[in-house]
Amino acid sequence: MKKKFLLILTVVILLVIGLLFPLKNTISFLSHNQPATWTPKLQLEYANTLLAKGLIPEAAVAFEVYLKDAVVEKKELAGVCNKLGNLYMDLNDYQKALANFYKSELLDPNSDYKQEMSQSIVKGLENLGLSQQAQYELDSRTALKPAAPVSRNIAIKIGKRQIAMEEIDALISNFPEQVKEQLSNDDAKLKFIREYAASEVLYEKAKKLGLDKNLNTRVMVEDFKKKMILQELLRNEVEKELKITPEEVFAYYQMNKDRFRTPERSKVSFLELSDLTKSNETTAKLKQGKGVRIEDWIEKGTAFLPNNLGVSKEAVENIIKLPKGAIVNPIKINDKLYMFLINEKEPEKQQSFEEAKQQVEGQYRMEKQQQIVRSLVDKAMEQQEVEILFQPKKTNELVAK
Repeated sequence: MKKKFLLILTVVILLVIGLLFPLKNTISFLSHNQPATWTPKLQLEYANTLLAKGLIPEAAVAFEVYLKDAVVEKKELAGVCNKLGNLYMDLNDYQKALANFYKSELLDPNSDYKQEMSQSIVKGLENLGLSQQAQYELDSRTALKPAAPVSRNIAIKIGKRQIAMEEIDALISNFPEQVKEQLSNDDAKLKFIREYAASEVLYEKAKKLGLDKNLNTRVMVEDFKKKMILQELLRNEVEKELKITPEEVFAYYQMNKDRFRTPERSKVSFLELSDLTKSNETTAKLKQGKGVRIEDWIEKGTAFLPNNLGVSKEAVENIIKLPKGAIVNPIKINDKLYMFLINEKEPEKQQSFEEAKQQVEGQYRMEKQQQIVRSLVDKAMEQQEVEILFQPKKTNELVAK
């Protein structure tokens, strides 16, 4: 009787709870003290683990899941949004990157990483082709760009945009010395400025057509940027490590003398023939010094002929085998007939160190640079534990297929 009473009392209590709370809340009421199997904290650890392992796309998805469920302070949430924005920048998904940056900025306007995030926002807008918005962001975030002095020396005007001569000079200063020397001439500089203006106008037109938003274009831009940064890294490392002494250059010459030999060579004069019947007349003119003189040496083993004559291995071989004062029989080069007079002749000889010094130093410098780059690459790959798994197929495997 007592057991029956207790059973009825339990049913009544459950019915009262069911009336007061929906079933879902009843379950929650009964089990709210039970720990969840997967918590937001574990989700954040999982996302950071994926990021540490280099699984960028997977880490981005994991951080997205965390942001949906996490109940934390604004500052912490802002930090995760900034981290997620940077991940999307690495993935070239600039829309999602900007969305997370702006969210982070709203959650924590005075964050420690505000400067870097502002730069990323401008970069993201530029990569999306939103140049006007990027310029607005750049202008409004004054900490990003120091106030530039007003220049009266304007080189180019494109609509309302003005390009100062200082900007052109700064651009030229990054060119190799040979190019800078060429552009020191005012006429050459004017030509460069016109070409620069044309490229800027065409670039703006391409952006208006939306070509800069094309995924392939963005990937190529990122690839080009990566290559430029890599070149800068290698240049810095080479400059830091490259040390060459005169003693090393001389020792390199002694060990590689065979590389610095002047081949057998000749200097010639030439005349073009209208037809073979005039070969005797042409020979006489050449001997009278009426031929077109070539100042460059024609060397054994080459096929190149100076003075825009073209390429002819046969002509070079015939010139080299004849002595000074000899006439080369008519030779056809690019559908034209030519005759040559040998003006000077030099046999093959060993260059002295002084004669070859510039060439020796150039070759030695190049080899040292290559050694530095190889060493840098080997160390970097070893530190990152790089393993190349690809194996080319053997010849017999290809034949079998």
